[in-house]
Amino acid sequence: MHKDKKSDPYMSNSANGLPEDFTLSLALVDAIPVVLFCCSMLLIALRFHSALFLIGAIASAFAGCGKVLWKIIIVAEQKNITWLAKQFRYLISAGFLLMILALIVNRSHIRWHVLFVSLTAMPSVLFFIIGICGMILMFIFGAKLDKTNVKSNWIEQCTNLAAQLCFLLGIILV
Repeated sequence: MHKDKKSDPYMSNSANGLPEDFTLSLALVDAIPVVLFCCSMLLIALRFHSALFLIGAIASAFAGCGKVLWKIIIVAEQKNITWLAKQFRYLISAGFLLMILALIVNRSHIRWHVLFVSLTAMPSVLFFIIGICGMILMFIFGAKLDKTNVKSNWIEQCTNLAAQLCFLLGIILV
């Protein structure tokens, strides 16, 4: 079956088969939300004390790092190592699944009322709401925007950066 190059972010219309218009600045901006996410997950893991949660957070962090590395290699070496990009969807999903599983397994150790009050207190709740809106926008962008278009990539990365920064600020304030 023929695969449309515009629908696959790992394909390109360029002669060398690389996604077009990736720049080092875009790759580096993509690294910032990964760092912010890692900080957020580390703060949660330090408070939650769950090995399963920590493993899930590490898997998710590696997924993000792999995607950033893919973009840096595209720019620096003009090589498209597609497994680095494709691993993201599987590893991030596995990581989030493990973190959710950790919440379920350790639910008896969580003081849900205290957690709910902390999460909904001002101003942290505002940061969480903005972060959730950013993640919803990321899902919409993922479905609607052309993943090979540089402008679309900048929109997605700036939205992700803002969302991850808000989540981190919310976690710090809890």
